[in-house]
Amino acid sequence: MGTLTTRMGPGRRRPPVGSGALQIAAGSGIVLVVGMALLLLPVSTAAGASTSLSVAFFTAVSALSVTGLTVVDTTTHWSLFGKIVILALIQVGGLGYMLGATVVLWALGRRLGLRDKHLLRLYYGAPTLRETMSFAKGIALFSLAFEAVGAVLLWPLFALEGEPVGRSAWWAVFHSISAFNNAGFTIIGGDFERFAGNSAILAVVSALVLAGSIGFLPLATLARRRSFVHLPLDHKLIFLTTAAILATGAVFYTAIEWSNPETLGSVPPFQRAVDGFFLSSARTAGFDAIPVEKTHDETKIAMVGQMFVGGAAGSTAGGLKVGAFSLLFALMVATIRGREEVTAFGRRIPEPVIRQATTLALSLVALVFGFAILLASTSDHPFLDVLVEAVSAITTTGFSSADTATFGLSGRLVIAIAMLVGRFTPLILVLYMTRPRHQVSYRYPEDSVRLG
Repeated sequence: MGTLTTRMGPGRRRPPVGSGALQIAAGSGIVLVVGMALLLLPVSTAAGASTSLSVAFFTAVSALSVTGLTVVDTTTHWSLFGKIVILALIQVGGLGYMLGATVVLWALGRRLGLRDKHLLRLYYGAPTLRETMSFAKGIALFSLAFEAVGAVLLWPLFALEGEPVGRSAWWAVFHSISAFNNAGFTIIGGDFERFAGNSAILAVVSALVLAGSIGFLPLATLARRRSFVHLPLDHKLIFLTTAAILATGAVFYTAIEWSNPETLGSVPPFQRAVDGFFLSSARTAGFDAIPVEKTHDETKIAMVGQMFVGGAAGSTAGGLKVGAFSLLFALMVATIRGREEVTAFGRRIPEPVIRQATTLALSLVALVFGFAILLASTSDHPFLDVLVEAVSAITTTGFSSADTATFGLSGRLVIAIAMLVGRFTPLILVLYMTRPRHQVSYRYPEDSVRLG
């Protein structure tokens, strides 16, 4: 038969453990440590103030996770250098989350593996695997363009309020980046309550927050096709659900707080509607034009619901994501109507996607309950305020009805961990759920469980 000689080359290098998850965690950890170290420098602190390790850590976590919760006043505690460090952390955190695994691996000079590309297509909706890098560049240009336009629009608006030209320019740049990345950090003092009567400023900030919470791909596709009818199902659900939540929240907040003398009741009727819309639009960013701690309990409960839903997948916003929320709503409607298939806009939604959305929702509910209980055990605040704080941290929103600075050291640690867990858990869960699996060759016998 003869002899056959086969030459075996070197085995294929195995992908790193986690195929993206560890790179994301490592990259974020490095940025966090560097940012915290910079905030500890004396040059980062304003004259007469000092920064402890816990304050630097909490601020760096809040900025990198684009949450906006603070334990010191950003305006007075930090110097210009410190504010620039915070702004850089916001930009890296917001843009990095939008790019997901791509930006981390690209920054480290690593080559994208198949699983990472698969993640981008499933979670972020990248057009094709071949276009991954151009997709990432498009996101970066999209972000910078919106931030630049927002800064140009805000600059004269701040100047018209009597602020010096230089300060107005700095405020415009800072708040444009903070708003688009849904970070919620301000350097005005008192959030946007100072400009509660300036509809133009509130409108620009709202537009930036909404653009950041919707993300690159839906807006780019809408601009290219110029028709809602011809959009993919994912984009239709994002726009429709976002509009429904925004309108419902604006009407509810305005109605509930209309006669509250400590919130909307102290401003003219037209401005009440504007401020109510601003509060609803900032559900993913944490900005407010009225004191949240003085709102009615009904408003706080509604805010918890809006924060839980969050923004769109692949955007700068956190939360469950409007796409997953809309799928769960479609599942509920289909189940009540006795239909075996879940549909929306004449399209059938694959069963694995429904299961993944359900898993994400249950995971987020578990996180909310767990961290709320932990936070309640470390503070004496009313539970509703604790719940707002916990949900705000997990969904990286930034609303606070109890003043984050009033929580003790243990409470701040719980909040900081909640911000990190809430920021990266959805992405890591999707990485895990979309990993290759072996098909089983058997099926268990079917049985049922009573409901109701």
